[in-house]
Amino acid sequence: CSCRNFPRELRIEARSMEDPFQPLEDWEYDELDSFLLGLGHDEAVLSLSEFDGFITAVVSGPEMILPSEWLQVVWGGADNAPVLESPEAFNRICNLMFRHLNSTAATLMEAPSRYEPCFMESEVEGKKHLVVDDWCIGYMKGVMMRLELWYADEHKMVELLAPIPIFTNHEGWQLMDQLADRHIEYLQGEIEPAARAAHAYWLARREAFPAPEGCSLH
Repeated sequence: CSCRNFPRELRIEARSMEDPFQPLEDWEYDELDSFLLGLGHDEAVLSLSEFDGFITAVVSGPEMILPSEWLQVVWGGADNAPVLESPEAFNRICNLMFRHLNSTAATLMEAPSRYEPCFMESEVEGKKHLVVDDWCIGYMKGVMMRLELWYADEHKMVELLAPIPIFTNHEGWQLMDQLADRHIEYLQGEIEPAARAAHAYWLARREAFPAPEGCSLH
């Protein structure tokens, strides 16, 4: 998974592990990705790319969603929370998640032109291809948490979010099988501006909610 770093101009100088705004280092992305891959539940968020899409929707939507709620989606349900070897290990994972959420929110708020989704890559016969399905599935999981609010104006939201849902279901995947590579690449290229546009749309409409203690969301 190729994740771009938080813009250097917006980096927070404090480097303590407790800093909720400290962007993740490359090795921390790998640490979080390994943890997610090990969750082992079909409904869980099972990769860094999927988590990136999910958290992008969480910070972009019509209202704030508290960590106590969105973490249950990451686990694949309240009953599937992971059992780690110590409270410190659990806090470590949550710290990584919160920091990535905050850096994503700050980028979309302060430098939206620099926002880039964390897509995966595959290599077939020596040629690299973007894999956007996990990211899109994660994004739509975030949308589903407030589906009625997101789609209060269904026509507008269908227009804004296209083509993200196309990469999340069998009907869309069947369509991909019929398209030339250049058409698929065009649709993939539209995901990033769609995510920016959706964030801007809701930012202009949602009310200001107080951030939960210890986790400032934008």
